[in-house]
Amino acid sequence: MGPSGKGSAKQTLPINLSTSMIAWLRASTTSYDLSNESKAVRCCVNCVALGDVKFIANADFFDKNDDCQRTMDIELAMEQLEWIDTNTCSTTTATTTTTTTTTTTTTTNFKNRNDVIRGVIAACMQANDKAVVFGVIRCKSKVASCNGAKIAIAKLVSNRRSNNSESNNDNTSSSNNNNNNTAY
Repeated sequence: MGPSGKGSAKQTLPINLSTSMIAWLRASTTSYDLSNESKAVRCCVNCVALGDVKFIANADFFDKNDDCQRTMDIELAMEQLEWIDTNTCSTTTATTTTTTTTTTTTTTNFKNRNDVIRGVIAACMQANDKAVVFGVIRCKSKVASCNGAKIAIAKLVSNRRSNNSESNNDNTSSSNNNNNNTAY
């Protein structure tokens, strides 16, 4: 527990974000009744770290029409900072050679924590289902290997599938009823 009695200890980082990212975080904070924008960012980091939303691993996420950057103080847990640091300042090169071709793939992670966090927020902004980002309770320890979160997500997906199949059945039976009532 942190000093306030809630969650783990957090570190505050000043992060440069585009005004569109800040607006999205504020809207998400309001829509999902989160305590503040830092909580929204922590939800995003956990969601991406657990693989629920695909991480945007390049600089293409910057909004070309939004060059206005503002600094926002974001509180992150130490586990989240550790995950962010694993995605900072590293380059991986893999070479595959077959009898006919040689392929070299280079993956470059972000230069700094600021870029990682912007990539995480951009990924969550583009997610099709925001409930996966903000509507799932995730474990607070070992973000990278959280079985509780995986179980919660599996239940969420299962419920969604059963709700979708029920609504499809309702649509099918109502169209069948309409066909049975057709006058000839």
